[in-house]
Amino acid sequence: MKTPRTVLKIDENNPGSEIAAETAAAMAASSIVFRLSDRPYARRLLNKAKLLFQFARTHKGTYDGECPFYCSFSGYNDELLWAAAWLYKATRKSMYLTYIREEAISAAVTEFSWDLKYAGAQILLSEVK
Repeated sequence: MKTPRTVLKIDENNPGSEIAAETAAAMAASSIVFRLSDRPYARRLLNKAKLLFQFARTHKGTYDGECPFYCSFSGYNDELLWAAAWLYKATRKSMYLTYIREEAISAAVTEFSWDLKYAGAQILLSEVK
């Protein structure tokens, strides 16, 4: 593959909410997978997921200004909701449901892709009782 693999950094001055939230979602989901077989690792994943979600919420912004290739067109709100849904599933803490209720969109989105996570969050949340 000849595509350059540019490394970009996100931080307080260069936000990337979609990257941080997507990583938080993956880590929260992974913590569920490892919960029974490797509790310390699962706990570490979940703690990092919480920190990344908090970072994404606190330093909202898209990394598109730095993005040379495959930039997000949907923004970062869908990734934040996706992360909150996985964090709720992993922790059952109401703060994540509260975030989802406050930030949810009313549109019906049926597409799920690398750039659009609303439908995935809706499916995860359909399990909430």
